[in-house]
Amino acid sequence: MRRAIKALFWVAFALAIVGTGSYAGARFTAGELVGGPRSPVEGRTTTFAFRGVESVRGNPRAWVVTYSRVRLPGVSRVRVVVSVTGKLLAVQPADLKARLAAYQRSLEP
Repeated sequence: MRRAIKALFWVAFALAIVGTGSYAGARFTAGELVGGPRSPVEGRTTTFAFRGVESVRGNPRAWVVTYSRVRLPGVSRVRVVVSVTGKLLAVQPADLKARLAAYQRSLEP
């Protein structure tokens, strides 16, 4: 019994490490996309879509990073979908990079 409990503990520990790494990869990927600390995109909420993300082809399980405080014209919310391995799957709005570049150009003198 003692061996079983010890093995269960180590399996849980390994799964926690893998899950933490996956979460960190998703945050890094989303943060790299929206920019640094002076980004016009703030208010991050991260959730794991265990049942899959229906808006992405194949309905994969993924991390969904939602930004609610956005200072981009015409955008009220930004949603970034990242796979469990850290690969960018989808971005809403689709032209987010162009909008961020235009915002950064508007700040230049």
